[in-house]
Amino acid sequence: MLKRLITFILMLILSGASFSESDFPSRPVTLLIGFEQGGTLFTQAVTLAEILSEKLGQPVTLETRAGHGGGTAAAMIASSKSEGYILLFTPSFPLTDYPARLQVSYKIDDFSYIAAISADQHAFVTSQWTPFDDWAGFLDYARQQTEIRYASQNLTDRLIIQEIAEKEGFKVRVIPVSGGAGMAPLILSGDVELAFSGGTHSRYTDSGEMRVLAATGVDRLKHYPEVPSLHELGYDLGMQSVRLIAAPQNTPQYQIDILSKKVKQVINDDRFIHVTENVIRQPLLTFKDNDLKLFLHSQEQQLLRLITKQNSQD
Repeated sequence: MLKRLITFILMLILSGASFSESDFPSRPVTLLIGFEQGGTLFTQAVTLAEILSEKLGQPVTLETRAGHGGGTAAAMIASSKSEGYILLFTPSFPLTDYPARLQVSYKIDDFSYIAAISADQHAFVTSQWTPFDDWAGFLDYARQQTEIRYASQNLTDRLIIQEIAEKEGFKVRVIPVSGGAGMAPLILSGDVELAFSGGTHSRYTDSGEMRVLAATGVDRLKHYPEVPSLHELGYDLGMQSVRLIAAPQNTPQYQIDILSKKVKQVINDDRFIHVTENVIRQPLLTFKDNDLKLFLHSQEQQLLRLITKQNSQD
């Protein structure tokens, strides 16, 4: 009798665990964004949330917590105990830049990674009002000015422009902004001559309101193949960032597996492909788990080398 009772209890426990895993998610999921509405990240997130909600069978709601270039949202996820019910959608630089430079409450390994979904198209951009339309013209102009006003979105692009200014002999005044939504008005109005853009420029280049001067990564931009990269222009500098989805570190593996499978379905959905490749003009990308972590750590090491180089010059 006792043996049968124990067997029955074990069967209940096992069936309960099985039900719990197959039932995920059993309530709405939150997609947290660390930037204001108006940039390409939010545009992409709207479509991502809509399709992911269909795949998961639960509402996926968007929530923004702007601050510290995406660092505020990253810190919230790193400390969350909500498992796979709250997800971070972010460019990778808040996870690689801030732990390397500031005393933040998180590090790269403090997250469970679901997938990378697209590659940011970082660039230096200017407006239709400036008297130059390529990098050489910008340098000629910058050297003749008392200072250049520059809109910066993160620590790495700040380090890069300061290094270039030192090398090329011009002065730069850095104006920090929160994402593309903060950058665009300054460029469009002519209040700054140069800005870093993570992709927001794609909305304004066809009309001529913004011009792309240089790709800040190693390679040229997919949709602006005529624009040179910093490496091609002779600078041993560059930054790469991917857009990724991460969960709190305590998220059970079965939830990560389910989310990864559903996100892969989102990436293959024609609606998501259209928004990513045609609207915000980013190439699709698929990294997951260990490959994504290796990429993040490599970017962090590149940043640390740049910081060390600049410190040795001071």
